[in-house]
Order: sequence, then C-alpha cells, then structure tokens
Amino acid sequence: MNKEKIRKILVSILCIAFVSILIVEIIPGIKEKNIKSRVFKDMQKESSSAMRGIIGIIPESEIKGQASHNGIGSGVIFAKKDDTYYAVTAKHVVEDKNNKYKVFTRDTKFSGETVRANPEVTFEIPDKNYYDSLLNAKLEYNSETNDLSIISFKYDGNLEVLEFATKNPAKKDKIMVIGHPEGDKYKITYGYIKSGLENIKTKTSSGKAITQKIIKHDAYMKPGNSGGVALNKNMKITGINVAGSFTLLGHFRAGYMIPYNIVQECIKEWEKNNNK
Repeated sequence: MNKEKIRKILVSILCIAFVSILIVEIIPGIKEKNIKSRVFKDMQKESSSAMRGIIGIIPESEIKGQASHNGIGSGVIFAKKDDTYYAVTAKHVVEDKNNKYKVFTRDTKFSGETVRANPEVTFEIPDKNYYDSLLNAKLEYNSETNDLSIISFKYDGNLEVLEFATKNPAKKDKIMVIGHPEGDKYKITYGYIKSGLENIKTKTSSGKAITQKIIKHDAYMKPGNSGGVALNKNMKITGINVAGSFTLLGHFRAGYMIPYNIVQECIKEWEKNNNK
C-alpha cells in the first residue's frame, strides 16, 4: 500500500471520528445550552405560588456517630391534613432504609457558605444549623410497580397544595419543571412533551426488573430533579420526573416522567391501605 492510500485512509478515519464526536457530544452540548436558557414567559408569571408546593428531600445517614448528608431529591405537595403535608416523590429518592430523610421548603432559610464557581454555577455548603432546621420526613407509601413514593412532614407554615391535571399531555404541549438539579435549589426549566406513553424497563434497588410507563419531555433535568414535578400551562401536576437520558459526557437528552393518572392510582392505593 503506497503512502497516498495510507494518507486517504487516515483522513477518512479522522473525518469519521470528527463526525461521530460532533453527533454524539458537540451537537447535544449546544442543544443542552439552548434548552437550559429556554423560558416560557406565560408560565413563568404563574410560577411563584407553584414554587411553594415544591420540597427538597435530603438523606441523612450516620457515620461514626456523626450525621452525614449526601444527595438531594425533589417532591411535590398534593395534600394537607391539619399540620401535616403529604408529598409524592420518586421511590429511589427515599428507598434506602438505612437513611432518615429531611425536608426543606420554600421557607427554609439557608445558613452556611455560598461559593460561586463561575457565573452560571453557585454551590451552597450548608452548616450544622441548616441541617438542624430541616423537617423530618415520614415514609407513607412505596409503590410496588412504579418509581413512586409518598412522604409526609409536619409544618405549621402555609405551603401550596398543588392540584393534578385532568388529562394527559399531548406531544408539543408546554411544561414547566421545578426541582433541585445538582443542588441548584428551586430551579425552573421549560420544555415540550416529546412522546406519548412509552414503556421503559428498570430495576429496583433489590434487582427486581419492572416495566414503567413514562412520557418523555425536553425540559432540562439533572440528578436532583428526581421526584420533582412537571406542570402544565395551568400549573397542574401533569407528571413526576423519575429519570432521564444523557450522553456519555453527561449532556441532557430527555427527561422521563410518570404521568399524573398513574401517580393518582398510587395515591388511591395508599389511601386504600391507610384506611384498612
């Protein structure tokens, strides 16, 4: 094989590699940036009251006699009785039986150190007083068939109880997602419904394979959004976010939410068991 043929082969390989990188990572990275900056102003105007129905969930474990807090999840309040609020979240957020779970609300005051890594990223490093101020969560229900759980917590303040939608969203419908991606508390992102009802196969923490029904959307999500809400244009609960798909370098592709009617079925099952 002469040098010219070798050169052409090498050039072809490099071109294929470049196109592959472009498709797999560069284009998704550009798309992710556009998605993160997307705002639906009509929905943004209605977001302030909805924010008061969103909670954060922090696992608390004990290491050598000291409380340790790692990770964060999201949840949404759907009911209140006396001074007790009830919220739905993703099961994988609260399923570790070795942990206790703490709740923060829109009223929770931050205490600790705030570090700005760059103009877009700010980290909060809470102190002990912050964790001591959090509310205790009680696990009320774990679904056997879906990545859904119900928790409760006592609070004498006034938070928002969000209502459920009355019909599933259609493709291209607008949604607003509220959660705590990577610790960025009460982050709002906006997107569109991208699919009808689909089946995905997942495994529980015990390794049991289950099939879940989800709807895909393109409102930006990251770890920390799990258990968080997707709201329709009327600020009604249209889904609970449980997972997402990402590229090898972590660029966002799609969010997966369990639609509101399946969430309501789980709530009815919990109410039924609770009344026995």
